[in-house]
Amino acid sequence: MILNQTQDPKAWERYFKDIVRKHYQPANYRDVPDEHCGDFGVECYTLCGHVFQCYLPEQDTDLKKLLEAQKDKIRTDIRKFTSTNVTPLTKLFGDIKISRWILGTSVNKSAELTQYCAQKSLKARNLNVPYISDDFQILVHTEDDYPQEVLSLQQSAYQLNLNFEDVSDTKASDWIDENLTFLKKLNFKISKIVPSEKEDSSRSFLVQKYLQYQNLLDALRTDWGDIYEIVIKAVKNRQEYLEGRFLTCSSLLPAEAIQLELEKLENDIKLEVKTIRPKDLELIKWGVVSDWLIRCPLDF
Repeated sequence: MILNQTQDPKAWERYFKDIVRKHYQPANYRDVPDEHCGDFGVECYTLCGHVFQCYLPEQDTDLKKLLEAQKDKIRTDIRKFTSTNVTPLTKLFGDIKISRWILGTSVNKSAELTQYCAQKSLKARNLNVPYISDDFQILVHTEDDYPQEVLSLQQSAYQLNLNFEDVSDTKASDWIDENLTFLKKLNFKISKIVPSEKEDSSRSFLVQKYLQYQNLLDALRTDWGDIYEIVIKAVKNRQEYLEGRFLTCSSLLPAEAIQLELEKLENDIKLEVKTIRPKDLELIKWGVVSDWLIRCPLDF
């Protein structure tokens, strides 16, 4: 997952609760806020008897430490659920029977954790807790268990929020005046693409998109390094393929070839970065076109 929710426990809690809310729908979901009187060891629950507790491990590379941390979290919170907080939880659940206690965590990498949950489930059933059902189970869920809900959230509430400087027409014009040598390739190519009366406006438009694209890449490099690498790799792959097509097919129409590669680029990025906003993806496409026209040595 490429989200800052994996770096902050409270952000992870909000994110996973949003997944649960979307999966069960608001009419079947009950939040348990912790600002006043605590949350009794329960983040949220559903009217069908599913209870959720969220947990973001400090690290997930050392599998032994990860397993022990997750087991300790389950052990501690199940004790609250079956012993320490029985009285307040009885008032909270009313006549609802709880059949599933689910740990919403970022990763699940051990079969031993599944075994541990199964054994703890059997013990919990025998404690005669009024709200625990006969088929009570302790489960471990990650966002991988909710692909549709995650995709929906990534495309709406959890889209990337990139802050980068916009580029005005005036700034683009000034930049053109200062970089005439750098723009030689663009000037040569643009005369073959648009009518002469549109060359100046087209050049200004492309340079504006090029500069905004560079600002967007700077923002990605600074705040979202993993996504930056994905975008750069996707652009590089498409550029190499485009250059190869021009070298092997002399009759290739530039506009059609570029359009096709941009569509493939968009699909490549959307496949790996589902949180990207449509307007940022559109800017990437125009920025790439500008970059290709400015830098690409191909003559067409």
